[in-house]
Amino acid sequence: MAKYHIIETGYFMGDGGTMFGALPKRYWQKRYPCDEDNMCKMAMRCLLIEAGDRKIAVDCGCGDKQLKRLMFYRLHDLKELTSEIRKRGVHPDEITDVVFTHLHFDHCGGGTLTDEKGNIVPAFRNAVYWVSRKQWDNYRNPMLLEKDSFFPENIEPIAEAGQLTLIDNDRNICEQVSLKLFDGHTPGQIAVFFRDGKEEIVFPGDIVPSSVHLAAKCTSAYDNNAALAVEEKQRFLNEIKSREVTLIFSHDAYKSSLKQHII
Repeated sequence: MAKYHIIETGYFMGDGGTMFGALPKRYWQKRYPCDEDNMCKMAMRCLLIEAGDRKIAVDCGCGDKQLKRLMFYRLHDLKELTSEIRKRGVHPDEITDVVFTHLHFDHCGGGTLTDEKGNIVPAFRNAVYWVSRKQWDNYRNPMLLEKDSFFPENIEPIAEAGQLTLIDNDRNICEQVSLKLFDGHTPGQIAVFFRDGKEEIVFPGDIVPSSVHLAAKCTSAYDNNAALAVEEKQRFLNEIKSREVTLIFSHDAYKSSLKQHII
């Protein structure tokens, strides 16, 4: 039987104006708390899906390879992803697939780790890692706005190990799990759709990173194309319109999921 596990890999502090973009503070603060410095606690949430003979990790948090470089974000309560997967009764070597919604450090950093010899290697040595070709090309030739969000050690070892698969279009990776592409926040971001029996679970990544971002005008300063991000979010919401789904939010520290019926 198919099932899923929500995995928390830790938190960072994000500036409210950055996280909620064009939305005025007096609006978003009623829905999402911040401290006296306008900093908001943000999660780095991942998903583990067990579907038949497939065991699929969706996003991997930031890992621990760049902690000094990421001090600005005040990372805290970090948890090692492979250890958290073991707690769910799955060995890391059993992971068959890893889906990176996109290649920003807070979503893919835990996909590689430093081994006992000091080499950076894939964290899941038997897995296929799924990334969109548009996101890969964007990582290789990043916009100035995104450049500091990409770290080669998070992704190059996977490509070098021959474990990277690039997709150009929407596709299924098994009967219960489909990958769909959306632009705006970053080119070729993947949203993961999963059916667990009668329940439909959707992991939209940074298309809708928090419950506040369900608002049409709520963007993020990290969106590399804000206007397109709004259009693509509306396309995503239209995709799930008139059916009941459970959304898993990647960054909402206070609401990990929401059963959403959009009419």
